[in-house]
Amino acid sequence: MLYRTHSHQLFLTLALMLAAFTSQPAQAQTQIVDKDSPIYITARVFQLSAPQGKYQEPSDQIFRVPTANYSDEAKWMTNLKKTYPGFTPALLLTATPRVFRTSKTYSVKVGQMGFNSIEVLLNGAQSIGDGVTPGTTLVAEVNQNLGDVRAVKPMTFAIHPIEVESGKTYFFVVRGLKLSGEQYVGYLRKDTPAQSYVGSDVLLLFALSVELERPVLPARYFMERDSVALQKDAAKKVEPVIPVELAQSGLGGKVQVRVEIAPTGKVTNAITHSSSFPEMNEAVIAAARQWEFAPALFAENKGIVSGLLTFEFPTAAAPAKQQSSK
Repeated sequence: MLYRTHSHQLFLTLALMLAAFTSQPAQAQTQIVDKDSPIYITARVFQLSAPQGKYQEPSDQIFRVPTANYSDEAKWMTNLKKTYPGFTPALLLTATPRVFRTSKTYSVKVGQMGFNSIEVLLNGAQSIGDGVTPGTTLVAEVNQNLGDVRAVKPMTFAIHPIEVESGKTYFFVVRGLKLSGEQYVGYLRKDTPAQSYVGSDVLLLFALSVELERPVLPARYFMERDSVALQKDAAKKVEPVIPVELAQSGLGGKVQVRVEIAPTGKVTNAITHSSSFPEMNEAVIAAARQWEFAPALFAENKGIVSGLLTFEFPTAAAPAKQQSSK
């Protein structure tokens, strides 16, 4: 376990990499990447859950795969089950930061704001590359925050300098950050009955998909505020069906999915954007794919629309056990 003091280790890592670059012969430094040129990242945080003692212990290996092979959530689930036998994966968060080759850090965080949380800090740096064409290093620092970060310094569990390429995805788990069921509830599922996860272990998986050129986004890309009206005005709404066992478990939360809407008004793709109720991710995506939108949405612009649909599931008290009468 590493302990971070004002990101000292992170900046030391960056300094060493930059020093290594500047120490190369002059002829090897024929190109310099503009520090204002961003690294486009799609960052995803998954949970991997399994009954204690019923899974194969994972390694800290950083996997490098073509992003095209992980193009939707179903492919992620299938591939992660093969990579981490015995675990059930679920997507908790998708973020799309732009990371620069400077000391400025971007944070992707899961957990309770102002309470316990886990985050990955991202920094970019220019690397030596092949000695002629410079490369790009993405530094991922995984921290555990215990309450208010202004009062309690985070604990750093991993620092990974990753030499990255465009069109590639890199993912890893941090074994030292394994959470028991009770810890999992404390960090990620506040107000959830802890007994629901007794006997389980949970690992977090961090996935970073990299593009060095600006990705092509749908013509109209709605953020959360604009998506409220989009969801309200939908022509056909299908609500997710909650399985009986979940409805009776006392679990609840919110699942937000990003959907792509074709000019026909039909949803053509859906992926989890954020989820505090990952047991419902699959059902929410299945429901969102059945939504339809009125032609008026495309009256002036026939471009594909990307927006957010939000589904909330209030926490219901588990039914009380009936007492037998004598």
